[in-house]
Amino acid sequence: MGIDVYTLAMEYPDVVIQVKVTDLIEAAHAFAKELSSLNDLKSKEKIMPDTLFSKKEVMELLGISETTLWRWDAKYNYLHPVMVGSERRWRWKDISAIIEGNITDHTGNPIWSAEKNHNLCKERK
Repeated sequence: MGIDVYTLAMEYPDVVIQVKVTDLIEAAHAFAKELSSLNDLKSKEKIMPDTLFSKKEVMELLGISETTLWRWDAKYNYLHPVMVGSERRWRWKDISAIIEGNITDHTGNPIWSAEKNHNLCKERK
């Protein structure tokens, strides 16, 4: 199959399609996984603003690579680490600002959704 049901549903929500049961189950799992990750993000909102996260935790929360995290700090001035001894940590208030869409790129679009869309395009290839 060239395109999965989940991607098709996200890109063309009004299209009527005929699918195999296995494809439907696969799409249901993809939807459930996305819903679960959204619920995880909602539960993280109760975190104190001064809470610090490791690089691995930030990458998992935002679904970004180490390179993107570095680029956001060095090149775009979006997300800066705090040094705790010799270790780098990131503030929850900065991370949540990105998740909530309060940090935008040069075109005015939220950087996190733009990055997520870019990663989805890469995965499709």
